[in-house]
Amino acid sequence: MTENRKGFIMKRIVRNSGMLTAALTIILSATLSAQSPGDIDSSSVDVTEKVIAMNNEHAKAIPTTWNEGKVSELKLSTKAIKKRTNGFEIALPSNAPVPTPTIYDGELYSSGGFHSKEFFCFDGETGKVIWGVSLNDDGPSSAVVEENVVVFNTESCTIFALDAQTGKHLWSWWLGDPLMSTPTIYDGKVYTSYPRSSPDGSASHIMACFELQTGKVIWQKWIDSDVMSAPVGTDGVIFATTFAGTLYKFDPTNGEILSAIQNRSTSAPVIVNNQIYFTQRADRDGTVREAIARADKTSVSGIVRLNEKDAIYLDKKVQEDSEYKAKGMSLDAGNGFSGGAPSTANAAVAADNIGQGNVSTLQSFQGSRILYADGRNFNTMGDEIICTDPESGDVVWSKKLSGELESTGGFLGTSPLTAGNEIIVATYSGEVRRMSSDSGEVIEAYHIQHPVRSQPAVMNGRIYVGTDDGKIICIDTKEDHLTGWSTWGGNSAHTGIGGE
Repeated sequence: MTENRKGFIMKRIVRNSGMLTAALTIILSATLSAQSPGDIDSSSVDVTEKVIAMNNEHAKAIPTTWNEGKVSELKLSTKAIKKRTNGFEIALPSNAPVPTPTIYDGELYSSGGFHSKEFFCFDGETGKVIWGVSLNDDGPSSAVVEENVVVFNTESCTIFALDAQTGKHLWSWWLGDPLMSTPTIYDGKVYTSYPRSSPDGSASHIMACFELQTGKVIWQKWIDSDVMSAPVGTDGVIFATTFAGTLYKFDPTNGEILSAIQNRSTSAPVIVNNQIYFTQRADRDGTVREAIARADKTSVSGIVRLNEKDAIYLDKKVQEDSEYKAKGMSLDAGNGFSGGAPSTANAAVAADNIGQGNVSTLQSFQGSRILYADGRNFNTMGDEIICTDPESGDVVWSKKLSGELESTGGFLGTSPLTAGNEIIVATYSGEVRRMSSDSGEVIEAYHIQHPVRSQPAVMNGRIYVGTDDGKIICIDTKEDHLTGWSTWGGNSAHTGIGGE
């Protein structure tokens, strides 16, 4: 075959897939398999200049106006709320997965569940309804709250900003279908992603920045797929990983693309001092594997793999036959996607990287995200909670989680959080564990008897959990030192570091 013919075929593959990333992912996977734990990752591809050039060329194709969403008052029956021996439980009408609740100024903010068009504010101590709203779109995400403004996405297309005290509609934009990430608030601005294909097909999504109080668009940039979990704001920079496995770094003031590295990232990053930590695919000899990775936060160069393990929880073939996949198809169908995720989701690229390809499973994906606490890194990798040394990657301790990882699908435990010098993890088997950060030993376990896939929030001695079957559960530990983790990722900027 001639070189010209090879080039023609390659161009056809890329054009037909609509994604340059998909082709590069294959190359990255093959190269990663040759790496060894602790090696410098030589397989990552710096695509910064290409991304900048593409954004310059197609800047005029980015939309700047959208239709507004609609909000109306909603009542929730008091029968939905019941006391528990150590807190309260709220049964939401949708019976669908509830993402991480959010605590702000003593109040509890929560989605009504993936199947719902509802969003609620409750009293954080009693569970009493303060206000509820009905939305014109379904699948509200986890929320972020700052400056008395609560912001969340809905799977079906819209970002909403409401008054945190009253639920009054402030602003909203119908951005595109589907939205699968949680927004971020950082320094008075809102950051989120939404689907939109670039004219040349090399990007399927846009990263956008809005004014928190007004919704005025500040900047927008093309990116290769949807943001994984949520953007991260810290140290005057916005970081984001995408489902295609690219790690982006933006100037939050004007959207300047500071770097874009394709490295098969599998979780949102955490920035600690001068280092950035994340997880990435590290396939070896045909086996799907995942590694903890560390890089310099300034240049995002010199990526070092610190620890790796087999990762059937990221294996597309395994996940296709799991209970999680079946439930994801059912949830998608209930929201109008009877055939699975729409093409706008670019779900095939996500499935190749993290094993999930449904709108519901991508919206709820939190991955093996790193928690930095007490000078160590903690994360849940499939069926195991792991504590590692940030510099050497040596495993300090690890604890297995009960359950059938392969048949259940996804992760058996949530991303760890820290509160009161303890590590807290919720499990799919219906347990919330308080653990010693030094040893991993269980300090106390609460058997809530409902499956959980979303990280809890912890504030003023209370642990708040959104369950996979439509419940919000508050566990009042009576220990006020357990506090400081207000939402997914710890805070509205999702830094992954407690108490900030």
